[in-house]
Amino acid sequence: EAKAARQSIEQSLATDFPHGEPRQDRPRISTYASYAKAEEITEAPATMGSVFSPHLAVFTLERVDGPYRSLDLACTLALTDRWREALASHANDLSPEAQSLLSGHASDKSPLQTAHVAFLPLGFVGHSHATGHLPGIALAFPNEKVMPPDVRRDVLRAAGRVHELKLGRLGAWKLTASTMARPLETLRPATWTAHAGGATQWSSVTPIAYDYHPKAKDKPGYLAEVAEMIRASCKRIGLPRPREVIPTPVSAHLGTPPAHAFPRLRRKDGSERRHTHAILLFDEPVCGPVIVGAGRYRGYGLCRPMEVEV
Repeated sequence: EAKAARQSIEQSLATDFPHGEPRQDRPRISTYASYAKAEEITEAPATMGSVFSPHLAVFTLERVDGPYRSLDLACTLALTDRWREALASHANDLSPEAQSLLSGHASDKSPLQTAHVAFLPLGFVGHSHATGHLPGIALAFPNEKVMPPDVRRDVLRAAGRVHELKLGRLGAWKLTASTMARPLETLRPATWTAHAGGATQWSSVTPIAYDYHPKAKDKPGYLAEVAEMIRASCKRIGLPRPREVIPTPVSAHLGTPPAHAFPRLRRKDGSERRHTHAILLFDEPVCGPVIVGAGRYRGYGLCRPMEVEV
C-alpha cells in the first residue's frame, strides 16, 4: 500500500509539474518594527556636546617586549606624543587638511586655532579593583563641522599603518583597532562620552594643565582662579560653563593616580605648567569627550562621567 501511494503521488507531481518539482522558498525573517501613532512620536532634545565627536577611534595596547606588563596613566605623555609622531610619519600622502588636523599645525607651521585630533589614554578606573593601567588608547576627532568624513577616513588610514609603538625604556607595544563586539567597559566610547544621553557630573582622569599661572597669593583665591580657568576651558571646547568646578589633588575615579604622579607639561621656554585634578558639575547633561586645559590634545585634561549608564 505504501508503494502504491508513493507511485500515485509521483504521477500527480509529474502531471501538475512537468518541468520538475516547484522551488521551495523559505519565508524571509525581517527585522521587527513596532508602530505608533504619528502624534505620539516626538524628537528627544539633542544633548549638548563639545567640538569633539563622541565617536572615538579606539585601539588596544598589547605588550611586545620591555620591563612592564602594562602601561599606566602616568605614562600618558610618553605614549601620546610617540603615537602622534608615528602617525605624522605615515601621513605624507594624506590630504593637506588631514595632515594639518593630525599635526595640529597649519601649512605655515603655525598652531591651529581650531579643534584638531586629540590623543586619549583609556585608563582602567572607576572600579573597586581599578589599577589605572591602559588597556587601550583612542583618537578623538573634531566634529563633522570641522572634520569632514573623507578627512576622517584619511587620518584613520594613517592610524591603520601604525602597528607598534617603541617607547624606549617603557618597551614596545602593539596597537590594534578595537573591533570587539563586547569590549571592556574601559574601551567603550560611551564610557568616556556618555553619548547620547550625556552626564552632568564629570571628573578628570588625567590632570588638567593650567592655561596660565594663577596670580592669587592666598589659597582660596588661588583655587577660585583655577576653577575659573577650567570654566573658560570648557567654554573653549564648546561646552557650557560648569555650575561648579572643584579643583582637587586626587581624582574622584578610583584607580586614578594623584595629580602629582603625572609629569608636568613643558612650555617652549622650558618652564613647566602646573596641573590639577578637578570635578566638573554642569546644570544640564553634556556629551563628551570632555578634554580641557592646555594639554587636551596630548591626553591631559581627559574627564570621565561620574554617573555612567551605557
